[in-house]
Amino acid sequence: MHSFSRVSLAVAASALLVGSVAFPASAADSSTTTTTAVIEAGSIGVSAPAAAALSALTPGGNATADLAGVTVTDNRAGIAGWSVSVVLTDFVGTNTADIIPASNASYTPNSATVTGDAVVTAAAATNLSVPTAIQSVTAVNGNNTAIWNAAVNVTAPTDALADNFTATLTHSLL
Repeated sequence: MHSFSRVSLAVAASALLVGSVAFPASAADSSTTTTTAVIEAGSIGVSAPAAAALSALTPGGNATADLAGVTVTDNRAGIAGWSVSVVLTDFVGTNTADIIPASNASYTPNSATVTGDAVVTAAAATNLSVPTAIQSVTAVNGNNTAIWNAAVNVTAPTDALADNFTATLTHSLL
């Protein structure tokens, strides 16, 4: 009978040890948190020099003005392309009857220096009386900047009179 009680004691001690061992938590005891990040779309804009002076002009002659640093900054963080067009008002003299038509002017952009992922293609405009695309971008991936220089050329009519002429050149982002 003595040996029977020892076996019972060993089984009872083993049961106590099993009850005190820590087991890892099950998957049902875990928790997850969904985190999000938002990249805000910025703006897009074009800037150009505030003024440009043409070289000397004579009746029937040509004059050129250089534009430096025309810039498009695209901070939309997207893939949409853009283009820039130019249009010119007629040159009007201080005597408002003196006109050099905008159709006598052209715009020749240089290739743009591009920062970011974008392919910019330049095109000349030969008649500035109608809006004409002079830079277009494709293959956009995120923010980008394009900077270029351009030449504006004007031919005066052969019957142009001596006067001080002014016109407005507008760069528009499309």
